[in-house]
Amino acid sequence: MQKRTLTHLLILGTLVFLVIAFPVRAAERIYLNYGILGRSIAVSELENFAESGESQGVLNDILKFVPPERWSELRGVLQASYQVDPRMIQRFAYTAPGERLFREIGEFLQSEASLNGGQGIRSAAILATADPEGISVIRFLQKFPTDIRINLARLLALVQRVMAIFQQTQQVTQLLHQQTIQQSGQQSGQQSGQQSAVVPLDLSLDLRQTGVFSYAKQTLNLNDTERQRVLITDLYLPETQNQPLPLIVMSNGLGARRSGLEDLAMHLASHGFAVAIPDHPGSDLLRLRQFYEGREPENFDASEYLQRPQDISFLLDQLERLSPDLKQPLNLRQVGIFGYSFGGSTALALAGARLDSAFLQSDCQSQLGLFNISLLYQCRALELPQDAAFSASFKDDRIAAAYLFVPFGKSLFGSSLAELQIPILWQVTDLDILTPLVVEQLPAFEQLMTGQSGERYLALTQGLPHARVTYDAIGRLGNSSLSWETLADLGHAYQNALSLAFFQLHLAQNPAYRPYLTPAYAKAISQDPYPLSLQIDWIRPEPALTP
Repeated sequence: MQKRTLTHLLILGTLVFLVIAFPVRAAERIYLNYGILGRSIAVSELENFAESGESQGVLNDILKFVPPERWSELRGVLQASYQVDPRMIQRFAYTAPGERLFREIGEFLQSEASLNGGQGIRSAAILATADPEGISVIRFLQKFPTDIRINLARLLALVQRVMAIFQQTQQVTQLLHQQTIQQSGQQSGQQSGQQSAVVPLDLSLDLRQTGVFSYAKQTLNLNDTERQRVLITDLYLPETQNQPLPLIVMSNGLGARRSGLEDLAMHLASHGFAVAIPDHPGSDLLRLRQFYEGREPENFDASEYLQRPQDISFLLDQLERLSPDLKQPLNLRQVGIFGYSFGGSTALALAGARLDSAFLQSDCQSQLGLFNISLLYQCRALELPQDAAFSASFKDDRIAAAYLFVPFGKSLFGSSLAELQIPILWQVTDLDILTPLVVEQLPAFEQLMTGQSGERYLALTQGLPHARVTYDAIGRLGNSSLSWETLADLGHAYQNALSLAFFQLHLAQNPAYRPYLTPAYAKAISQDPYPLSLQIDWIRPEPALTP
């Protein structure tokens, strides 16, 4: 059933791609070319089918291969309208990642002269989103200036690769889930047969719940005059007698605000951790707004790959300076870091990962960003001065443990991931078009595992999207019945438990929390149909996929 659903989503998604192509006047025909063979469909045939459900001409011949019960779904794809901010499409279309993405699609959807359709795709997307009734397939067709040529050979190869990614994602997800269930049973058996060697798992302690400590929040404005950056930082300080306080720094994703991590920060503070969340000036929400307003050409500066880790080190320096004036002293010799998406890349750099020029250039030349949106952003690091950027190290020895939530860095850091020596918990999801599981996340984690220095945890939250934008994209195709808020609450509950256990064990040095970093605890708190899987030092048995 799940495989059929994924196949269905792929077909519908491909049909949508087939009509997002060229601007201004209406196309009359869409040509389907396979080598020297070809057929064409009149646009009027699609319009008539969408309105009445009746097929004619070549479309009638093609629909003979589609079960009649699926016709209503195809009509739904043609008729469905979506409200999309045209400003967002217009601004993204002229960024370096946007231009590359449209060029890649343009190899499959070509102009009437069989040329790359990238520029036409960009123009059509901009014009179509400006329609007050929203975007629909038919309205896209009405914007096409010429007839369209679809390179079926390339398109079929693309579809096969996407299906392979879907299949491997399902296989890995099922494998991790099965291993978690199996090993949780083995762990229970070991605990029942041993008296003192194993700390028992006490399920009466629910790590998802708020802790006993109250806390205070203050906002700091930290001016780095040398780099001309002001770090606005929220600092959460628990009111506890434990001194000094263990500190966790959180690095957010691209275009995010500090408040996006507030719930997790409050949860950890209620359990006795000090938490600091800085804004990264060149890649935060303010920068994103400036980008959409047309004041910046890109949604972040490539130099952020260098500036973000320095932001964290500067923050730690300033907290050390301010520590005597704080109500509670901080332990700044061993600090934990939580990194989300782009913040995960920041955390990896602070843990010792270095930009890998050869690895990055190879991936940027040979791999498609269409399969891995994060690659489009990783490749922007090639804009940096090669000698200075790729020889620099931002390792901060104060970072003692790292929790990474859907980070990207497979191409960015390459083989240097094997050199990291601190404990790392790497949380992924199977529903991720930004940093896909088998294309980005697992290859990076496997590179990390080749070094095998420090404990490594792989957690997978099944069915919980990378971000709100992922939920919107997948939910529209899959008709998700659950709201984003419901899914986000469940994701937060899993993250509350895992992050608390991880930092208690590896930052606060509390061994009583080791049983909560096990498959047994993951199984205990899992909620179907969105189970949580957890593996320690996991190695995938089958070869990695190389798109």
